[in-house]
Amino acid sequence: MSVPRLIPLAMLISLSAYAYDFRLELEGNYEYLSPHNTYGSWKSGFLRLYHKPVQGFTYFLEGGVFSRKHEGDAVLGVLGAYKDWSPWFYTYTSFSAGSNSTYLPKYRLDQEFNFKVGEKRNIVPSIGFTYIKYHDVHKDYVIYPGISYYGEGFVITYKHFINRSDPGSVNSSSDLISFGIGQEGKSWTYLDISYGKQAYLATYLANPQEVRQRALYISLSHRHWIKKDLGLFGGLSYLKLKEGYEKYGVKAGISKDF
Repeated sequence: MSVPRLIPLAMLISLSAYAYDFRLELEGNYEYLSPHNTYGSWKSGFLRLYHKPVQGFTYFLEGGVFSRKHEGDAVLGVLGAYKDWSPWFYTYTSFSAGSNSTYLPKYRLDQEFNFKVGEKRNIVPSIGFTYIKYHDVHKDYVIYPGISYYGEGFVITYKHFINRSDPGSVNSSSDLISFGIGQEGKSWTYLDISYGKQAYLATYLANPQEVRQRALYISLSHRHWIKKDLGLFGGLSYLKLKEGYEKYGVKAGISKDF
């Protein structure tokens, strides 16, 4: 399931609410896979820098390092930006590039268009597109319509992903539901649930075959401000890939505004 790399809008609101120009985040992840003898454990770390929104524009930089027992080490770089074009329209754009590996993209482009409607402009229909080129012959083309509702102290998001994988023009789809509750400068808690199918043509076989696997992903994350400019965050996650593996993840991190 190909999911876009998105900064929660609540984070951008948080950045714009204070007199700081940047936010720096450091995050570590550990994932235990079962059967463990086959897949081992996966580890990753991220360093992110967010710039405070200025005249409706903000950008972020991210660097990631990955280590997988049977698949080796790799690194990933990301550059992204949000831009308010009018009181009712904004965009999200990001570009990612990964080192040569079986699990990171060679490069990836995400583009999303968001429309703020309603009396309070707190209902946000959206349409997004993703292109992923891997280090082998595979490519993914994703389109994902969605909608978000921003209430008093909570946000609900739904997105439907339609994926085409080449070679083979293999089609699949998945859905994402996200619910967040909190208050800026105090805490935010998010529950994300994604379910659907992962499908592609297994070109590594002597006679290439189409592979389809059902997947369920659940994530619970929490961010808490210790001070006005200092916060901690963490989370737990679970992934079930039918006829594949189960993955149990934990993450922890710290953020500093300056």
